[in-house]
Amino acid sequence: MPDSAKTISALKARQGLGQIMNEVSIRGDAYVVERAGKPIVAIISMEDYKLLQELKKEKIANIK
Repeated sequence: MPDSAKTISALKARQGLGQIMNEVSIRGDAYVVERAGKPIVAIISMEDYKLLQELKKEKIANIK
């Protein structure tokens, strides 16, 4: 996972989605998308997403 995510407005994310997808998938960048100055979603690579899913499964298994 990247050290820090780039922050972008929802409008700019919509306008530049193709470029953002390239940066995330090729370079491993991550973005936090904000609406009205508040973070609403993150855009991360599939590799990072799969890692987060595995960590989530492990955490749930440890709780049981």
